[in-house]
Amino acid sequence: MRRKLDVKTILERIDEVMSEHNMPKRVKATLEDIKRNLANDKEDLAVRATTAIYAIDELSNDVNIPMHMKTVLWDITGLLETLKGD
Repeated sequence: MRRKLDVKTILERIDEVMSEHNMPKRVKATLEDIKRNLANDKEDLAVRATTAIYAIDELSNDVNIPMHMKTVLWDITGLLETLKGD
């Protein structure tokens, strides 16, 4: 049985990623913006998730972001896709 994801779970995952000591400042700033956006429950959840996905996609296309960090960002994108689909 598939566990239903919620915003809190994704925010916790983002916090875990942001606690990594080698986190580039640009990634950290974008993840902070994503957290703020996701926590705003005045906007539709699908819109918040889609906005976050686009922001992460833009980051992951940056050639200066290390590959291991892109993998982490793609993991968060997958969580957001699931959230968007619920």
